[in-house]
Amino acid sequence: MKRFAKACMRRYLKPWLIDTFIRNVALLASGTMISQLIILITLPLLTRLYTPAEYGAYSMYISVIGMLLMLVSCAYENAITLPEDDRTASAVTGLSLLICAGVSLASGLTMALLQKPLAAWLPGLPQYYMLFALSLLGVGSYQILSCWSIRKKYFRQLARTKYTQSLGQVSSQLALSLTHLGPLGLIAGDIIGRSGGLIPQWRLWLSDMRRQAIRLDWSSLKDAARRYRRFPQLSLVSNILNSVCIYLPTVLLASFYGAQMAGLFALGQRILGSPMTLIMTSVRNVYLAESSEYITSDPARLVPLFRKTALHVLAAGLLIVAVFVGIAPYAFSFLFGEQWRQSADLIRLMSVMYLSQFVANSVGTTIDVMERQDLHLLREVVRTFIILGALLAAGYTHQSAETAVLMFSAASTLGYLLHLGLSWHAIRKYGKGAGERGTQRQASHALTEE
Repeated sequence: MKRFAKACMRRYLKPWLIDTFIRNVALLASGTMISQLIILITLPLLTRLYTPAEYGAYSMYISVIGMLLMLVSCAYENAITLPEDDRTASAVTGLSLLICAGVSLASGLTMALLQKPLAAWLPGLPQYYMLFALSLLGVGSYQILSCWSIRKKYFRQLARTKYTQSLGQVSSQLALSLTHLGPLGLIAGDIIGRSGGLIPQWRLWLSDMRRQAIRLDWSSLKDAARRYRRFPQLSLVSNILNSVCIYLPTVLLASFYGAQMAGLFALGQRILGSPMTLIMTSVRNVYLAESSEYITSDPARLVPLFRKTALHVLAAGLLIVAVFVGIAPYAFSFLFGEQWRQSADLIRLMSVMYLSQFVANSVGTTIDVMERQDLHLLREVVRTFIILGALLAAGYTHQSAETAVLMFSAASTLGYLLHLGLSWHAIRKYGKGAGERGTQRQASHALTEE
């Protein structure tokens, strides 16, 4: 019996243990799962300390930050994993950080100058223009330096920052609730938490540069900007449109149906979207590192990697959605209070959307790795049109808030299916081209030997 058990372990468990991709996903997922667990444990407290309207104002702030975050590096951060040498990658990282500082300062000044016009869409928020600038600088720098850690496969260190950020965020928001600052307490706590992982990532990058005696100058930054100029030329517009699709719905719901509905919508997103997004981010980061390596060393492995990742994520997503949709109607009033009951209905309306997002975004970096920014732009133009069209149609035809969320969910699902289809098209086309190039090299080599 013991011999049989050992044979089974070698047969079935060893491939999982030695599969670097699965092991790295598990490593990053552990950090994100701990992070999400911290947030979920404290949500019943936060929903009793803050009202849906206050949570709605906070969600509008986060939505604006999310949209501006796409500008912080002009999409250059997407190129950090691509160079073959660390010297060029460091130049791209430095260029991205420099742009981030400039965009953060410009955003704060713009908010200060346009407080009155913006107040019509973001009531009460433009007065926090200094906080917008600080949030962008901290979160944007962390996002850029995380790409360096992904390049170097520092998955353990990256995973650790996930739960330290969550600890900082929720502890600060709980403590600041005692000061009765309303949405400002939620905003300040978010800044403290999300900036918490910045210093460790900064130290890793500087340590790598010192070890390899890499020095950045204006010449190297200009060379990096010129080499990867297709990213801001094409990916920047795509990224802005993508962020608009993700974050503008919260602002539109608040505008059409009030801050309280935006708060209920945001809680539904947090309960269902955050766990799936955090796990998906772990998978996507590992997929990005592996696919960036394969594209130069072994292109034939790209299609199997894509297929394996998408199928594994689909199976996990179906399980997660089934659990959350099944328990939400019974748990919300008990956990979060009667005033949040309606969020359970919104979760059911958005479940298929989040499943499609889970699968499509896990392999969504395919288009960047293939440097097919044209497909990225096409995808985002179509997706923006159908998603914003659905929400604006619901608002201006005076549909109920639930109908508006359902229309948004259906349009978003179509957009993510388009995303997945274009990613599959790009990698299949590249794989066929790589096969043809390999056959030509072999034929040329054979002729040379003859």
